[in-house]
Amino acid sequence: MIMNSCFLYLCVGIIFGEILCENCNQLQRKLLKANQVNFNLVSSNIRSTIPLQCIRDFVDSSLEDIEKILIDMNDESQVDIAKTAVKEILEQIDFIVRQNHTELVWHKGSLIDFHIGLHQQIKMLETCGNAEMEQVITSPRNLKLKLTRLRVKRYFQKLNDFLKNKKYSLCAWKIVQIQMKECFELINHYIQRVPSN
Repeated sequence: MIMNSCFLYLCVGIIFGEILCENCNQLQRKLLKANQVNFNLVSSNIRSTIPLQCIRDFVDSSLEDIEKILIDMNDESQVDIAKTAVKEILEQIDFIVRQNHTELVWHKGSLIDFHIGLHQQIKMLETCGNAEMEQVITSPRNLKLKLTRLRVKRYFQKLNDFLKNKKYSLCAWKIVQIQMKECFELINHYIQRVPSN
């Protein structure tokens, strides 16, 4: 009886592992494709130039460049850090765009497509992420992952505060969308660090 149970668990584990592996094949390609769609949606919903009435807000915004906020990824844990950074950036973008967006001038279908694309990328990263990443909190690797998450959250808190201080104005949203576009460019860079299998 015990032998049959062990065999059953082993078979389920093998099948689940194969399904998970199949879903994670070519993760890099899938993430790049989804990221390009999201980048195009943001790009198509912002003008190539800043409206004249927004120039003062743009100069006053003094928002940090997201690339300066994230830590150097030239070590052995760069793949995990890249996945963590990408996932956190996507979650934070989704959070900001879900807020009061009466001044966020997007076609409703585009906004829905944007949210779907964000959720697909997040789900891919969750499915294909390392299960052990969350297990040992005190390991140096996991401390780097936590630091990465905190830095991304701090950056997006500044964006959120900027929106609130500007009362979610059209100009504030334009500036935040420009920042989001830069984030998607950075995500492309980080996705390059994810193995393509």
